[in-house]
Amino acid sequence: MNNVCIIGRITKDIELKTTNSGLSAVSMFIAIDNGKDKNGEKRPADFPKIYVYEKQAENVSKFCHKGSLVAVIGKIKTRSWSKKDGTKGYETYILASRVQFLDSKQNDGAGIPEPDYVPIETPAEQLEDPFKDFGEEVTINPEDLPFESY
Repeated sequence: MNNVCIIGRITKDIELKTTNSGLSAVSMFIAIDNGKDKNGEKRPADFPKIYVYEKQAENVSKFCHKGSLVAVIGKIKTRSWSKKDGTKGYETYILASRVQFLDSKQNDGAGIPEPDYVPIETPAEQLEDPFKDFGEEVTINPEDLPFESY
């Protein structure tokens, strides 16, 4: 299965182009935040190249710009070509099937919007256990997990 889903910020303003066959096209890089390592040091970001075509490309060029937060769903592809010196060149990229805009209209890429509700905090003692009828309590030791938790 070849399916990719990533979230990141567009690294430069979008330029809509047209292919030789007349398709609308956009190529862009997005910066993917890789969080921090176990020492608290920021990991370097990844910058995959994304190709978007047809109506999706037109919408990306119309509504997105440098810094816009987007989710991209697509497939990993690799293309090759012969260089002038006779060697082969390769490019691996993501062919987008869907681009979802994650910034709100009101803050236009300025971050995550404030919620329009106020959460009500209920003390834990007052909450009813939704799993009380499922049998005995299960305790999980973090050391037993097959992956590292942060």
